[in-house]
Amino acid sequence: MTNLTAIELSATPLPVSGRKRFVIVVDMQGDFVHVSGALPVPDAEAIVAPMQDWLAALDPETTAGVLLTFDTHVPDVYAGSPESAQFPIHCIHGTPGWNSVLDAGAIAPSIPVYTLDKGVFDMWAESGLSLKPRRGDAIDREAFFANLAAEGLRDVTVVGVAADFCVKWAIEGLLARGFRVELPASLTRGIGMEADAVVAQLRGEESAVPAG
Repeated sequence: MTNLTAIELSATPLPVSGRKRFVIVVDMQGDFVHVSGALPVPDAEAIVAPMQDWLAALDPETTAGVLLTFDTHVPDVYAGSPESAQFPIHCIHGTPGWNSVLDAGAIAPSIPVYTLDKGVFDMWAESGLSLKPRRGDAIDREAFFANLAAEGLRDVTVVGVAADFCVKWAIEGLLARGFRVELPASLTRGIGMEADAVVAQLRGEESAVPAG
């Protein structure tokens, strides 16, 4: 059973001591972040610099890894998808709008960095997806997170866009798999709801107040 109390809303990422956390950066891509993008999330540009600084400062002693997700589309496939009825085409693979606005190379070299390309907003919805590491072979998504849990890692910090779509679904999947999730309000932006409302919705509450 999903533990809906295992999500914490923070103002900024909380310090970690005596344990490791995993970090998921959701869809920080040009089409979502830049005002000129195909599907811009309001005020998303404001979180780029602080997110970059935070990622660059992550401590290898307390960071098990960083995953960057990429919304990934091809026009012919997208045209026939349910998503196309709600949103215009965006994040076409190989275009500037698909590229990350972050420099993953600034993350400490000893911290494993992975990418995940997904064809729908929800990173858990498609079967057969794999995480691609900076070096080495791709790893099945479900096996990867099962291995994290088997190693005793329970804490995941989720940042990125959009809070009320891709970020929310990423969190739901993590909670369903038994992880504890932190959502820093300063490092996410939403389209119709911001982080506090998303956390309240996930908890079934009226409102949520950031900690820290």
